[in-house]
Amino acid sequence: MNKHSLEIPLYLNQKIVFDLLASINDGFTQVTKLKTAATTGGNIDGTIEADLGNKNIFTLLGVKLKGKADVGYSKEQNKEQEQEKIHTPSSLFNNLKSQLFKEKLVKRIDKNIDNIQPGEFVEISGILKINPLITMMENMTRVLELASVMQNDGTGKKAKQKNSEDKKTILQMEAFSKSLKANGMVDMICDTEGENGFKAVLPVYMDYFFNGNSGEIVDGKFKVLGKVAKVCGQNEKIDLLRNTSLSIFKESLLGEMLSGFNADSNQDMNLGELETTVQGSALLIIPIAIYL
Repeated sequence: MNKHSLEIPLYLNQKIVFDLLASINDGFTQVTKLKTAATTGGNIDGTIEADLGNKNIFTLLGVKLKGKADVGYSKEQNKEQEQEKIHTPSSLFNNLKSQLFKEKLVKRIDKNIDNIQPGEFVEISGILKINPLITMMENMTRVLELASVMQNDGTGKKAKQKNSEDKKTILQMEAFSKSLKANGMVDMICDTEGENGFKAVLPVYMDYFFNGNSGEIVDGKFKVLGKVAKVCGQNEKIDLLRNTSLSIFKESLLGEMLSGFNADSNQDMNLGELETTVQGSALLIIPIAIYL
């Protein structure tokens, strides 16, 4: 491993990292979740699948690697040995990344995606943002909540009715925003730089961000390591609502629903152009990590 190119992952799917490392290293014989740097610890045992599948474990991990090693001129050949090391999730990721690049299994791409095939490991870099529809709904909900707190509720009938309508609107917007998130998963969009750049859609789980905070990587330029699920040509699209309850609506109807937000009357509001699809050329990538 090149110690001068260590990465800091701000998003990490630890389950995939463990699965791939176990495949490369002929399996793990034991994984221990350490409470401190001392010997005190508790075996993850049967709960490892649930822990790594639903929520990341940001702690020290005792990992025993199982493998075979030659023993020189001894009569015993390929003797099985165990090696135990203390790791953090970041060190395990850097280990995996180093091995994938060493075996030339990762393609670095910045412009041309013509030769990319589904199933390949790729590394891309670009500006990241959350699905703009989700961002817009969450921001407008916060604005309405702030306005409701700042305005005088009053005691008159009209004032009470206005307050009740505002609360109802907030609840409706929260429900709409929640419907855009399927099992804690949202789409991020990576926009590579340059005139001939492309976009990549990254389905991410909010629990896999460091400290559960995706705000650290929004609008920043980061690298993404993942596996390609779909390659879209210039005449194809990736639906940003494909995993949500809104996927049953036709694109024309959704366009009408969002037309009010894209109207010229809203030019004083920084909503951005709201779209429900990403036009090709584009990639759909299952991200393993987003890092610096």
